[in-house]
Amino acid sequence: MIRNKNNKGFSLVELMVCLGIIALVGAYAWKIYFSGSETMRNTVSQSKIQSDVRTFLDHMETEMMTCYCFDQIDNENKKLSYYSYTYGKMPLDDILYDSAGNLRATDEESDAKIKVKKMEYSWEDGVVKRKQTPGWLLFLKNPVEFQEAVSSNAFDKSEQAYEKDVLYNITDFEIKGYQQVPDKNSSTGMAIAPVTPDKSKVATFIVLRLHAKIDETGKRRDEELDIVTKFYSAIKSADLANIGYFSTTDNDGRY
Repeated sequence: MIRNKNNKGFSLVELMVCLGIIALVGAYAWKIYFSGSETMRNTVSQSKIQSDVRTFLDHMETEMMTCYCFDQIDNENKKLSYYSYTYGKMPLDDILYDSAGNLRATDEESDAKIKVKKMEYSWEDGVVKRKQTPGWLLFLKNPVEFQEAVSSNAFDKSEQAYEKDVLYNITDFEIKGYQQVPDKNSSTGMAIAPVTPDKSKVATFIVLRLHAKIDETGKRRDEELDIVTKFYSAIKSADLANIGYFSTTDNDGRY
């Protein structure tokens, strides 16, 4: 058998070099693929957090448009509650005047009431819970008093009682209440002061801070969102904007 001297194969060293180059290229391509997948996963997860928080805040903003007053602003126990108007067929005259045509009292015996939903928010173990309770607010009492509806027949489907979890992965739920009052000595014409939990009903607005975070393991990046929003009571704001005029629902006797 005659061997062709022009036929040459690969040496072991050449094969090892080729395998090394292929391994490096493959590892680099693998890294690019998983890096892109991780970026996409992080972006989608971050967008989900932002979407959930934004939906929550939008829903709360809508409620605040009909907020009569705050009931509880307790940052220490992470609890917030307020009364939100609902539509009622009772004429305003029947609310403010009795059957004899006399103004209803604005004291502890007052029975004048309006139809409301009591909205309650609480935070525990990273979860924000919303509770809705339909009822009646004795708004001319001092202080105001809430009576839970014995029957829900007078309330629409959207006003029925419920309790559910609305936000997850919340590491902090911070609520602070502030009172805003006219002040001629201030450059803005208004003075702002923080309110204590026992004075929650006089608050004009709250500042809500939501800190959402998902702690990932390994080399995955955490998803995090920190947002601060201010919410005004619609009635308190209107009263400040029209001092002495917008007061048909005050419990201090002014009409």
